[in-house]
Amino acid sequence: MPTSTGSISTSAGPLDVATLVSQLISVESKAQLTPLTTKASGINALISGYGNLKSALTTYQSALKGLTAASFSSQKAALTNAGTGTNLTTDPFTADINTDSSTKVLAQKLQSGGFAQGQTFNAGDTIAIKVGTNQPTFVTLKANATLAGVRDAINAGNTGVTASIVSDGSGDHLVFEANTGGTANTIKLTANNSLSSLFYDASSTHPSSVTQLQAPRDASKAASGQYAIAVSQLAQAQKVSSTGIAPGTTFDNGILAIKTGTGSTAIIKPTTNTLAGVRDAINASDAGVNASIISDGTNDHLVVTAKDSGAANTLRISGTGNFSMLSFDPSGTLISPSFTTGQTYNAGSLTLQAGGQSVTINPTDLDGNGSIGLNDVMKAINNANANVTASITSSGGQDHLVLAPSGTSPISLVGAGDYANLSGSSMGQLAKAQDAHVSIDGVAVTSSSNKVADAISGVTLNLAKVTNSNDNFSLAITNDNSGVSTAANTFVNSYNTLAKTISSMTAQKPSTTLGAANTSAPLGAESSVQNIINQLRNTLMTSMGTTNGTLTLSQIGISFQKDGTLALDSAKLTTATNANFDGISTLLTSTNGVIPKLQTLMDSILSDTGIIATKTNGLQNSLKINTDQQTAVNARLTRLKDTYTNQFNKLNVTLSSMQSTQSYLTQQLGKLVK
Repeated sequence: MPTSTGSISTSAGPLDVATLVSQLISVESKAQLTPLTTKASGINALISGYGNLKSALTTYQSALKGLTAASFSSQKAALTNAGTGTNLTTDPFTADINTDSSTKVLAQKLQSGGFAQGQTFNAGDTIAIKVGTNQPTFVTLKANATLAGVRDAINAGNTGVTASIVSDGSGDHLVFEANTGGTANTIKLTANNSLSSLFYDASSTHPSSVTQLQAPRDASKAASGQYAIAVSQLAQAQKVSSTGIAPGTTFDNGILAIKTGTGSTAIIKPTTNTLAGVRDAINASDAGVNASIISDGTNDHLVVTAKDSGAANTLRISGTGNFSMLSFDPSGTLISPSFTTGQTYNAGSLTLQAGGQSVTINPTDLDGNGSIGLNDVMKAINNANANVTASITSSGGQDHLVLAPSGTSPISLVGAGDYANLSGSSMGQLAKAQDAHVSIDGVAVTSSSNKVADAISGVTLNLAKVTNSNDNFSLAITNDNSGVSTAANTFVNSYNTLAKTISSMTAQKPSTTLGAANTSAPLGAESSVQNIINQLRNTLMTSMGTTNGTLTLSQIGISFQKDGTLALDSAKLTTATNANFDGISTLLTSTNGVIPKLQTLMDSILSDTGIIATKTNGLQNSLKINTDQQTAVNARLTRLKDTYTNQFNKLNVTLSSMQSTQSYLTQQLGKLVK
């Protein structure tokens, strides 16, 4: 009977081929495939376990990053008013601690002498750059290069510094800035041949054209102490307002220029000739001001405010043509065009607007000389009691009428007839540019803003009110023990969370059945995990020299318990904080302190080449090999199944034939017997 490979026939003979083949393949599968699937399950469990471990370590890493030097050296400010009497000021200022530049770490910055533009440096020449205690990094020019090429080679060389170029009248200068701040990270330069002038060694007596632009500085903290403070004036930005401008007024000719402080003059070019167009053009310019339009119900007023406060940031606005009404002189006065001395006026009148009122001025011959001159105009304005004082300035045979407001309102003078040339307008000052004035322990301090930084090292005063003569304010800057306690609790709790997570991942549960294997968590037998635990514990054993002697975590109340977690003794921490506040910060957050070391360790463990990545990659490779092996075994089992099927089919055919022969012989023998 013909058969086909792998086909099973149960009707070909007495044998149940399907059952026989299934049982044989099952035995083979258990012998060859089951060990592989069991191993794959174990590998997957380890990959998952290391994934969970990485997640726990990453969480711990994030917690460490939140524990900065400020966390363990925090200070607090307390403001009290010991003044007597009534109307005492409340909350004249607040104090931010360690927010100003005086306490921040600084990186060293060096500058070379000047090089001629386009100067070439030769291929093969070398500069060696050493930062702190690191080994020097050698940068060799691969080809002839300009100063920009030298800069680029340094920046590509992982030298620990960043190079840049600045230019001035003496040429181009190469600037080196250490990538890491602090006095431990000073720069030392040696070079040869065409680069030899790039030499710098602070300890050497050899002269060098390289100079120090910025000295390195370590981070510090605010100066604790008691400070008597009084605020006599707040800083403010200058604000000016135009006279009333009728809605629909257009600005069709002339120019408008604005200058703030010592800045450059900005020429304003509106895209539309309306007052709104002028406002928008001012705001779109780099004039250092903000502009808005305020309506009094009848007319509009253009209000211009300097962006920066301080006496140095005064406004000067110059307008010609239609824009002349928007002019403003820092003195707040209106100065007329020049007139030849002795000019007389025969007919017309003047309309003066100032202080919210409009007055018509009709000058007469007050001097009694038979004609009306500029002096008569001045006297008529002063006699009008219009909140304006008029005067005359003369220079080079030319006279100017000067109008000074008694208040802060804008001035407008409109002349008719012979007085038309006296017309002019000036914006009024709503707020003058002024500095803040503060007294700190009797020392007068000025500040262009109400954020007074660097007057007290490490402290920024945020001024809000002027104090009065009855006030007696005292600012106390003290160490904040509660801040240290909070940070220490965070440090302990974050480690304990990690330690407990690792403990659950490596737990070993002894078997209660004689001869049975112990139950183990996924990472229970992993030496890599034990290595991580040991590195963490060793780092936590760090000791640090301080001004009050060597300090360890156990000495400040943080110690290991039997289960591998940390315990915090609050009383011991308080005692240590009172005795050595600065030492605690040094132990925990200085360059070689516990937390920076832990951060470095976490970065290493979690890096692309760290323990976790290396172990996970190895497991994934093993899993791939296992998967390939399972594929090969399954292919062999399929072929073996076909072989068994064919063999048993053939046997079934043979047995079926033998049964037929037996039946025939039995029949023939039966006939002989009869």
